[in-house]
Order: sequence, then structure tokens, then C-alpha cells
Amino acid sequence: MPYLLGSDIGTSSVKSIVISAEGELVGEAVREYPMHRPQPGWAENDPEDWVESVLDTARRAIAHSGVEPSSIRGWSVVSQRDPAVLLDAEGRVLTPSISWVDRRTLDINRELTAKLGFERLVDTTGVRPIGGLTLHNLIWTKRNLPEIWWRLRHVLFAKDYVLYRLTGIMATDISTPSRSVMNDVRRSDWSAAICEAMEIDIGLLPPIRYKPWEVWEELSPKAASLVGLAPGTPLAAGGGDDQAAALGAGVIDSGDLCAGTGTASCWRSVSDRCDPDPQGRADLSQHVVPDRFVYEATIVSTGSSLRWLRDTFASELLAAEKAGGQTAYEELVGAAGRIPLGADGLLYFPYLEGARTPRYNDDATGVFFGLTAAHSRDHFVRALLEGVAFQYPPSLALLRSWGMSTGRISMVDGESRSAMWNQIKADILGVPIAVPRVIQSAAVGSAILAGLAADLFKDARSGVGSMIHWERVYEPDLRRHQLYDEIRQRYECVYKYLDGAFRCGHQG
Repeated sequence: MPYLLGSDIGTSSVKSIVISAEGELVGEAVREYPMHRPQPGWAENDPEDWVESVLDTARRAIAHSGVEPSSIRGWSVVSQRDPAVLLDAEGRVLTPSISWVDRRTLDINRELTAKLGFERLVDTTGVRPIGGLTLHNLIWTKRNLPEIWWRLRHVLFAKDYVLYRLTGIMATDISTPSRSVMNDVRRSDWSAAICEAMEIDIGLLPPIRYKPWEVWEELSPKAASLVGLAPGTPLAAGGGDDQAAALGAGVIDSGDLCAGTGTASCWRSVSDRCDPDPQGRADLSQHVVPDRFVYEATIVSTGSSLRWLRDTFASELLAAEKAGGQTAYEELVGAAGRIPLGADGLLYFPYLEGARTPRYNDDATGVFFGLTAAHSRDHFVRALLEGVAFQYPPSLALLRSWGMSTGRISMVDGESRSAMWNQIKADILGVPIAVPRVIQSAAVGSAILAGLAADLFKDARSGVGSMIHWERVYEPDLRRHQLYDEIRQRYECVYKYLDGAFRCGHQG
């Protein structure tokens, strides 16, 4: 039986899976890496963490699977798209990569939109300009690290840097530049006009040479030995993580919808038209499927909120987990299940890195509201789970306003492991939530791209039909849905007051 290897470079970890061409998960591995925060509001990654984590998880996933390397017919790597890896003339990393959750470039964003115009930027790139995107980070580096900028010769994205280290090729695919704010979404190329206006040498950027399902290169004996694959194994070009996650959730036709859950929650819906939203309420990018585009509406600080709470207030659960006990996440969520719906009045607003969909407020911060002496850590967790889910109804309403199909939502990735959280989301939305058998959607999408590069599938549809199978559907409970609607009215009322406080705080 043929197998495929798919890897996904995320904000906080790399995941690699070995999966059969019929969708049976036989091996997986995850490796977390730190987000460095040298100053308040800053967030950086070490690109070497990406390389080491991809190679490590690929080797461990293969070992876990017990599959012979010769039976793994293809490999693909997909990744987050915002951070840039800055290299000198010899291909050496010059400085840490600024993460998309970094907030140091908010003023640059205001300057950028004032100079080029919000609507022009959205119409050209498909993306709402916000702090933390590639162009913003390059401008900040040029202005604040001139000694680095003087030595800069090449800019690569995360997965392209890993592929460069394996093959020596500096390039990218049509989907990965979609959050650079330097791309032309209609032409699948760089925008010379934007680069010239912001004084970025377009020659620094990687050539957009590949489609995600094409072969980047067959692995050399040396590269294959680093991964644990057979020499000559096709390495697909891969693409952006969100587009790959849409593919891995079976979202390939116009109107299809899924919600990816991880560091952030991203709602993804497919269109067969390149039609950016003039208001920038959702980003538009090239899909990793031919002749398709993906609308992306991102809710930030969802999974990362739970990770923050775990790391800050549950050290004893982490210690027990390391000693072989239940995971800290399972303990926290399980205990929150004993707290009544509504968390006894405690509300959480998950804006640890500002707010995107549905609020669009860079000045927003995280807030627990309604705290009393009667509340425990379990209340905080329950409020957090509900507060994240309260971002979903307005996001769904946005997609419905565009005529997207919202009869059932595919829920994938980390949060979908929690039956309790899935049920809370279904109850708050009033819409069924379907969870696939293999929830690591970006890695599954990556594996499908590997299968296309290896000619195991004739097209994306056959890959989806062969590899994606559904595990469970969570039906909403009408009574709980009505109760949550009442709580959500209070939630929206509180946010109106918080919004004024956020903006006042920025002005001060």
C-alpha cells in the first residue's frame, strides 16, 4: 500500500504525519518550539527551529508508522505564510523571524494604508493590511536594523527556507506569498508597484516558480537520509498552511466551509472567483487547488489563549503530564465541564494579540469580565472556551452575507480533539459541526499535495475522496443554544464598553 508524508510548520509547533493513500493515519509526531518575546508586544521565531522540527518530526513519524521508507511515495511541507527568513549572500540567517502575532508594526500599518490606500491594497493583494505581515516586518527591519538590511540578499518564507536547506533551491509557490502584502493575487506574482512605493527591492523576494502540487525536486541521497526517506522520493512544492488545511478538510468547491483551530481559528470558504472583499472583512488567497480561491476570516488568540492559561496557571498539571499522566489540556477542559453553562457570569474576550475577525481592533487586549471571589480556575477555563466560541456567530454571519453554504461546518485541528469544546461551539452557533477522522488538516492537505506530486491521485477531488473520512457530527442542543443567545447579548453589550476603553488606552 502506498503512503505519504505530510508536514505542517505552524506558529508554535511542527506536525508531521504518515498516512496511507486511503486515509489511514499510521504515524505522527509533533514538536513545539518557543515563541521568543524579547520586548513587550514582540514575537519572534528562530528559523533553525523550523528546520530541526521538520526533520525531527518527519523521522519520528516514519519510525512511529513502521512503514518502509520505499513505501512512502511522496512528501510535502506547508507552512505559516507571514514570517520572513532573511538571508545573506551565503544563505545564512541574519536575524530572528518576526511572527504574525508580533505587534511592533502597528504604526507602520497605519502609515502603509495612508500612503497606498486601504482599498487599493486589499484589491491588489486580497489581504486586509494589518501589523505582523511580511511587508510590515521588512519595513521595520530596514528602518531599525540597518546593519542587517545592508547584508540582506534573499527573503524566503518558512517552508521555502526548509526546502532550500534540503535542495539548495530558492523559490516559492503561488499560494505562500498570499499574506506578504507584496503580491498581486490576480496575477500570482509580486506587485512591482507596491514594492516600489515602499522601497523594497523586488529582487530580494523569491521567484514564484511552482504550483503547490508540482514536484519541487526529487530528494537527493543526502537530503533523503536527513528525513528518513528513500532517495528519489518526490518533494512537492507545498503551499500556505491555511489553504492546505482547507484541502485537508475537503474544502475544494465553491461555497464549502471549514473552521481550523490552532493558535488562531481560521474560517475558510472556497470561491471560484478572484473577488477580494473591498472592506477586507476576509482575506482572499490562491487555493492549493487549481482555479480556486480561499476566503479566510481569522479569529486570533483562540488556542493560544488556552495554552497561555495552561502555562501560566497550571504548572502542576504540566508536571503531571510530563510524569506520564493525562495531558494538562484534558485535565483543564474536563474540570471546566463541571462548571455550569455561562461560567457563573464570567466572560472572556480572547484578544491577547489584538482582534481580527469579527472585531478588527489592533488596540484590543484580552479581558476576563465579571470576576468575583466565587470564581475558580475551572470557571476561567469554562469562560475561555465559551469566549472563543462567542467569536463564531458573527464570523458565520459574515460568510452567510456572501452566500456561502453554512448548513454544516467542518471543524479541524487541535481544538476539535475536545468533544466538550466542539459541543459548546455547536450549541452557540446552532449549526452542526462535523469532525474528520484525521483532524490534522494542514498535514493531511500537505500529504494530498505529496500524492498529487507523486501521481497517486489524478486531481484534488480524487485525493479528498480517498483520504478524508468523517468521524462524528455534533448536533446543537436547542435549549442550550437559546441560553447562549441570551448570554451573548450581554457579551456584545460588554464589548461595546471595552471597545471604547481599548481605543482610549491607545490614544493615551
